[in-house]
Amino acid sequence: MISTPPRRAAGFALVLTAAALGLTGCGKDSGYQTQPPQPTEPTISQASVQELCGILDGQKGTWKALGPRVARVAFTGAMRLWTVNDTVANAAISYNRRVVDTVTIRTCPRVRDATLESLDVPDLKAALGGF
Repeated sequence: MISTPPRRAAGFALVLTAAALGLTGCGKDSGYQTQPPQPTEPTISQASVQELCGILDGQKGTWKALGPRVARVAFTGAMRLWTVNDTVANAAISYNRRVVDTVTIRTCPRVRDATLESLDVPDLKAALGGF
């Protein structure tokens, strides 16, 4: 019966040691991500870019005949239809509106230049009203 207090003391020491070890694990790295993940720019497929170039090429004469103000509205409508059919393109434009200029400069620069002339804008980004 005399050994009861040392057992209690040993048990108390064990609990304190376990608590101390548990607290040392509470450092800076909690295992949880502290920064939100950074979004990555969606990539428009080459087939979709070709489709866009075809749309621009097919409409540039009509847009020129309509005049710049009405042509910009028609351009926005054409872009809406294109992005409804290609949700990746829609996401890419939402992420970076310059993507339309980037892909058309690379794929169909002459068509892009004719479109810019018809719309009377410095770049396609400027003509993307409502995006």
